[in-house]
Amino acid sequence: MSPLHFPTSFTASWLRVVAIATLMLVADEAVAVTPPTAEPAAVEIQKRLVSAGPTTRVAGQEVDVPSLRGFYQARSWRPAWTDTAEKLIQALGTAPQDGLPTDGLHLGELAQRHAAAGAVAIAEQDLLLTDALLRYAASMRGQRVNPMQVDDDWLVATPPFDAQAFLQTHIHDMPQALRTLQPPYAGYQLLRQKLADLKAIAAAGDWPKVPPGPPLKPGAEDDRILAVRQRLIATGELTAENVASNQYDDTLLAAVQLFQRRRGLADDGALGRQTVAAMNLSAAQLARQVAINMERWRWLPPRLEDNHIVVNVPGAWMEVVEAGRAVLTMRVVVGDPDHPTPAMHAEMTSLVLNPTWRVPASIATDEILPKLKKDPGYLVANDLELVSDAFPPGSPESQGIGISWQDRTTMPWPIRQRAGSDNALGRIKFNIPNNDDIYLHDTPNHKAFTRALRALSHGCVRLEKPDQLALYVLKDKDWSEQKLNTEIDTGNTRTVSLGKRLPVWLLYWTTWVDAEGVLQIRDDIYGRDQRLGSALAHAPRPGSLAAAQAPAQPKEVHCDGCRIP
Repeated sequence: MSPLHFPTSFTASWLRVVAIATLMLVADEAVAVTPPTAEPAAVEIQKRLVSAGPTTRVAGQEVDVPSLRGFYQARSWRPAWTDTAEKLIQALGTAPQDGLPTDGLHLGELAQRHAAAGAVAIAEQDLLLTDALLRYAASMRGQRVNPMQVDDDWLVATPPFDAQAFLQTHIHDMPQALRTLQPPYAGYQLLRQKLADLKAIAAAGDWPKVPPGPPLKPGAEDDRILAVRQRLIATGELTAENVASNQYDDTLLAAVQLFQRRRGLADDGALGRQTVAAMNLSAAQLARQVAINMERWRWLPPRLEDNHIVVNVPGAWMEVVEAGRAVLTMRVVVGDPDHPTPAMHAEMTSLVLNPTWRVPASIATDEILPKLKKDPGYLVANDLELVSDAFPPGSPESQGIGISWQDRTTMPWPIRQRAGSDNALGRIKFNIPNNDDIYLHDTPNHKAFTRALRALSHGCVRLEKPDQLALYVLKDKDWSEQKLNTEIDTGNTRTVSLGKRLPVWLLYWTTWVDAEGVLQIRDDIYGRDQRLGSALAHAPRPGSLAAAQAPAQPKEVHCDGCRIP
């Protein structure tokens, strides 16, 4: 018999085997896409996601298909929250307590599905809940907007966060895990409480408004004083005594001055336009401002370094922090609205005693050259010199003498301000290398530190007590106050490296809670609150998970001396 010919009976048997094997193979392939348990809700979830486009609607609500598909495919399409749905819906409902909107969290539809029964209701509830949790988790980790797209001088990258991985990791403890999403900072928690207080005041009808009118000074009598008293009682600057008096007495003066200090206003006690306008900001307006500042806390890493320097730019205030405690504080001067101090994270590497200042080329051409055309002695009068191999230091030419300036349209040589008490950097400069040419420094003009509004520089940060900061950062090198003063008194320029780099954060908070538990409020000097509020109001759902895992990097400015002290 040929090996290629079989009896009919054998052939029939062989065909039956092939048929059975084929059916088994098809069944095996079906297992790859069908839930092993064939759970009705899982079948419904798979049906909704497998062939859907980038978005689809569940119970009339738009959901993000790629994120949901990735989450459910990893668990064979089975529902994830059947046992914890009620607790999770309650947790999502607290989003406004963190200044987050509930739009897109599907709370109404979730409540309806939670009360329903059947595979379709269970599947829809689970899909909506997962979509809401992805949005909520990403929002709580600062993924609602990219801050670098809101402000081009925000140079601090938001830490990456993968909301899908977070959900997958915490399937069995999600109600507890959601609480870990809050920034672990006291500053955030204190603002969160103030947000609740402000919302309660707004819901109760707000505080009294002060009618418009001419400025009022101590000693004045005016019916509007009654409204001022009621307004200050509402926020605790004044007690309820003498509430019926319409005289601007000493007690009211002290309360007005306290209010002004809490708002960053000059505490002159005058009830002028600025002070009255600050009093008439509604609780709802302040609540929005607080919520915007809470968003910036979410942009920070899970923890800052144990030892660091932080400058709050709107507050014009600096703190040196050791193990969570401020060990040195001081007033600072920051950039004016036309020359904003950027938000950044850098490291202090060294300080310079008796620094020189290299004048930016644009300033040399646009400001100094016109003055030289009028007064050839301008460089000498301002302790400036031209830097060129052709001009020996100290020569008349290096001081601009004997040079024809009238026909020049650009400054052909670099200009440097010599070290000295009149130098724009003062006697000490602190280097924090960065592409934007920002540094901390002394100043010959200390009167500015007495002002309430200290947004006066061209971008760099001037320090009220630079000598104290110098002694702090050099303490591991045993520098004493006497040694520091002796080195400065030599007049020689000297760079001193730090034994250990010190992180420096330049940040932007227009509201914060001080050590006494008082809400401090400052002007939005650079308009960042306004831009962020607008961006958040029009923000789409948090970006894709892939984008969240690869955060944008700060732009590189490579500023060649473009900042002016």
